[in-house]
Amino acid sequence: MALPSWETAQAEDWLGRWALNLMLINVSTRRFGRAVRLPEGDIPASDGAGVSKSAVSRRFVALSAVRMSQWMAADLSKLDLIVIQIDGIQIETDLVLLAAVGIDGDGVKHPLGVLEGASENAAVAQALLDNLIERGLDPKVCRLFIIDGAKAVRKAIRKTFGKHTPVQRCQIHKGRNILERLPKHLHASVRQTLRQAWELDDAEKAERLIAISRAGWSKWHPVSRPASSRALMSC
Repeated sequence: MALPSWETAQAEDWLGRWALNLMLINVSTRRFGRAVRLPEGDIPASDGAGVSKSAVSRRFVALSAVRMSQWMAADLSKLDLIVIQIDGIQIETDLVLLAAVGIDGDGVKHPLGVLEGASENAAVAQALLDNLIERGLDPKVCRLFIIDGAKAVRKAIRKTFGKHTPVQRCQIHKGRNILERLPKHLHASVRQTLRQAWELDDAEKAERLIAISRAGWSKWHPVSRPASSRALMSC
């Protein structure tokens, strides 16, 4: 005779959901059996209980694949997004995850999608944008796009949403790229100058501040002056 409680437990896959949650908070598959049982418990886990590292790994892969598919197919038409951030995350030498996050008028962030590719190339960027539009993102609505500076991403945005779509370079990435061209003893002063310039509402004042700073640090590091100067003036 089938027990309704047992059938419900099997249908909802509580163990799989538990495994997924523990993996997301960085509990290894080797410790899953300990995580779901009290250390002083006097009832050992039986064979086939589903708490071995291989069983947990299989459950995590299966359940996370389902969740990923559901997330990448979720409707976006009801989100009132005014800003979309797109960034590439380098996982391995030939593996990049291109992710998109939307921000609504209340400042709430909404993860929108992610695609993998060998690099931040135009094909991957276009595929990600096409996915967002297919799920309800209106391409006719003007939004600000913030990117990490990849030309392929900028090209795909302008192709999809129009050549007049506002695109801003992420200040965090910009600052990192500038500091990478300078010696460490200049990092603190340049970082402070960039922060002050970006907080100004007057573009001319910001440019003058950067120019004064550039004149100062270029005396100490003339070798990197041409490349770094172009980078600073494009802030």
